[in-house]
Amino acid sequence: MEQKILAYFREHEDEIFADLKTLVAAEASTSDIKELAECRKVLERLIKERTGCEPYVYRAENGHDVVRFEYGNGAEKVLLIGHYDTVHPIGALQYYKEGNELHGPGVMDMKSGLISAIWNVKAYRDLEIDPGKKLVFAFNGDEETGSPESEAIICELAKGAKAALVCEPCVSNGDLKTGRKGTLNFIVKIHGKASHAGSAHKDGINAIEEMAKEVLYIQGLTDYEAGTTVNVGVCSGGTKVNVVPDLAVFEVDCRYKTKKEGERIREAICGLAVGVPGTSREVMVIDGKLPMEETEANLALFDVAKQCGEALGLSFSHQFVGGGSDGNEVSAMGIPTLDGLGAHGDLAHTPNEYLLIDQFIPRMALLGAVIVKI
Repeated sequence: MEQKILAYFREHEDEIFADLKTLVAAEASTSDIKELAECRKVLERLIKERTGCEPYVYRAENGHDVVRFEYGNGAEKVLLIGHYDTVHPIGALQYYKEGNELHGPGVMDMKSGLISAIWNVKAYRDLEIDPGKKLVFAFNGDEETGSPESEAIICELAKGAKAALVCEPCVSNGDLKTGRKGTLNFIVKIHGKASHAGSAHKDGINAIEEMAKEVLYIQGLTDYEAGTTVNVGVCSGGTKVNVVPDLAVFEVDCRYKTKKEGERIREAICGLAVGVPGTSREVMVIDGKLPMEETEANLALFDVAKQCGEALGLSFSHQFVGGGSDGNEVSAMGIPTLDGLGAHGDLAHTPNEYLLIDQFIPRMALLGAVIVKI
């Protein structure tokens, strides 16, 4: 079956790359709502023309609409996740071929993953392959900023799913993603008491002194063995050198692999007692993505993908990676999730982003085979 799908994609390779060029040319920076809407229209048209399915659009208040379409009538459901927004400013990058590399804004992350998903449905229709389940596709327009308008929709669509497959690119060496770190950010404000640094030094309460003690403590919360990193990345305080500072502010970034570790860091930072008498503190917690933990169910999906890959002549392993995707929240719901089933390339989020041309068609076939076999 794997070879049958692969042969079909080989036969239609020119059309597939033409569609990819069309979708990449429809630039879609997350912050440019007008261009994002134009890209969505191109995406809807490709879905209709290639699959015969009628897409449904969830209208978002700020314009980051979600496109959904469905295929198949099985009792079980599989959710396929992707996004059509990119990090690149409109007009910043060009679409071009250089050797085995195809460059362009979002060509790897992740317009190619959307084309792969669409063309796999077309392959099922043309080859009369029954995937044996209901396939639900959700493509959002705000993934690159954390999916604030689409996360709830994607999680609702995930309810009751047998599995979720994320069409994000694989790791640069070809590996799939069975886990992703969660993220937490903190903004800590320290309050002291201002006074003249010369004539009234004893009357002051130095907020920066308290901040310094806290920074050293918080940096020490990092646990590399547990996969937890804590970084104080921004600090500020005081007004003039001859004034005891009454305010200091610092910001913290945390990446963690398990909910337990996230809770440890949250409690440690929020519950920290001040060390400088007279100071007080307030903490703002900014919740990011929950971790996509490397569960047995996620690893079982990888085993299926590995078998499909071997039948296609692909060799890869799996990794737990940093950086979140929309698979994080779905996996946290208990839905078996496998990420990295999109294109093979490198340098995402940079001006030199590219996909490997000779790997695109086999990776498309991998996605199609995994869908049928799970």
